[in-house]
Amino acid sequence: MAEGFQTTNNVMESNLTNMLLKDLNELLNLNGKKIKYYDLPSLPPNTIDKDAIPSIIQEELAVDIPNEDIEYVAKVNNDQMIVFKTIMNVIVQKHSGVFFVDGPRGIGKTFIYRTIMASLRSRREIVLATISSGIAATLLLGGRTAHSRFKIPIDIQPSFICVIQKEKDLANLIRVVAAII
Repeated sequence: MAEGFQTTNNVMESNLTNMLLKDLNELLNLNGKKIKYYDLPSLPPNTIDKDAIPSIIQEELAVDIPNEDIEYVAKVNNDQMIVFKTIMNVIVQKHSGVFFVDGPRGIGKTFIYRTIMASLRSRREIVLATISSGIAATLLLGGRTAHSRFKIPIDIQPSFICVIQKEKDLANLIRVVAAII
């Protein structure tokens, strides 16, 4: 990684270590870990920007929106438009709601999900695309399994509770999302 910094940036040797440690810290934070848990040098205090947008949020804001998806709104049929407007109205008005879009394959469930996601993301809103299987997650841009996104263990015991610490980046991400699909 340090060699990559050297070739893409004109940096002094002493700054390479700090740049490397900062990037490693961000990668570890994405996975709920901390650099202090490993046998690595500590990050100098000035390399941690307390006001910076957490990388987990930056990652969601950076999800690419294909033009094809943006144009989906013009292609929805009457039934899909009712679903789209109903869900978007709740989101835009900042109300809470839970919606189940159900039906046989081929009726456009993924199409409506992608339409909602493109509409929100084009307004710089964050949408978490979660799904139960890894293969299905590939159908939604930025999609991940619910287990991966919310740190849900696969082997759930009766006494299990999902613990998302309120001061962590994942909790902050959940606080700022417009929708979870």
